Amino acid sequence: MESIIILFILFALLLLRIPIYICLYLTGVLGLWIFTSMDFTFVAQTMLKKIDNFSLLCIPFFILMGAVMVRGQSATRLVQFAWKFASWLPGGLGITAVVSAGVFGAISGSAISTVVTIGGVMFPYMDKYRYPKDFSAGLITAASILGIIVPPSIIMIVCALTAGESVVRLFAAGYLPAMIIMLMLSLYAWWESRRKGLGKEALEDFDFKGLIIAGKEATFAILIIAVLFGGIYSGAFTITEASVVSCVMILIVEMLIYRAVKLKDLKELLISSGVVSGALVITVSGAGVISEYIILQQIPQQMLEISMKYIPNASMYLVFTCVVLLIVGTFMDQIGAIMILVPIMMPIANHMGIDPIHYCLLFCVGLGIGYITPPLGLLLYTVQAITRLDFVKVSRAIYSPLMIYIAALFIIAFVPWLSTVVPDLLLGTM
Repeated sequence: MESIIILFILFALLLLRIPIYICLYLTGVLGLWIFTSMDFTFVAQTMLKKIDNFSLLCIPFFILMGAVMVRGQSATRLVQFAWKFASWLPGGLGITAVVSAGVFGAISGSAISTVVTIGGVMFPYMDKYRYPKDFSAGLITAASILGIIVPPSIIMIVCALTAGESVVRLFAAGYLPAMIIMLMLSLYAWWESRRKGLGKEALEDFDFKGLIIAGKEATFAILIIAVLFGGIYSGAFTITEASVVSCVMILIVEMLIYRAVKLKDLKELLISSGVVSGALVITVSGAGVISEYIILQQIPQQMLEISMKYIPNASMYLVFTCVVLLIVGTFMDQIGAIMILVPIMMPIANHMGIDPIHYCLLFCVGLGIGYITPPLGLLLYTVQAITRLDFVKVSRAIYSPLMIYIAALFIIAFVPWLSTVVPDLLLGTM
């Protein structure tokens, strides 16, 4: 009964459109006040404890790095490089959008930044070569989720820290599933373009010389990616140090070499990135209060007893998890959902022998799909604003890519080695 009351309070606050961090904080405080005898100083101590984490420092640097790339030229140069690889294929521009979203996601860590940047570059090209607007909108919107699946990802960082797992291992776990999703979306773009004769005017013969030139122009952006991941997995940098190094590198490239970002732009970017980072940190501290309440009241143990009664094995629990993530991700902020669900569901997964890194990745992909699930998918509204398409058309356009993502989610769920093989190769078995 107690858990039902707390859930009712939380969802009532969410329905009132109160900011997520206030919902989490108030729900936790009310639970502690009504159902426990804890002193309120415990709340302040919990909030400080949750944000006293060195790994959280990487979040503002990754956000700033993505913002600088959006304002500068690196993203455009990466798109041009990807285009030279795919220009000879049917649906080459669509494939370019998918690959570019994956590459840019490796730097920005944000689905919103990815759809704004890649969409801003690719939509005019796809319109020019007569790709239907709904096809372009559906494909680019779906591809932008790669921004939170390809490391580094803000959602991955929060999920790993909430679960008490290694951020680096979770980053490594994302590579192979992200490549599979990129392949599936690229095949969809190729098949649809070939079947309907889309983008024939854009086809070019493979130009090796042009590819080399585009590669040279994108050298600095590629170098930053190489330094970021090489530093992390070689042990030269911690995840926080890598975020600082790569952020400084992109500032040097965009301000001194490309001269695309001015000093006055930097002030604006620092402020906007600081606001976003501050909102995330506040959410983490607010969620810490409800997490502590959940642990104190032994809700995970109660859920485990119920699960063992009605969910007989790990396979059924994975199906249950996928369904929960698809539903919750549609209606709730991804960071807030992680903060609420991971402390409850992770202990059950551990008890059933599910690898924690595999389970964390499932959370990131499943909740990420919520970004494109009607009627509340945030990326749908973002793309609608960019393309000026009717929301119903955007929702219909996303149907086929959404089915691809749902299929990929269940593949990831039931083929766990896709999530564990790369971390084990790079970092050794746990």
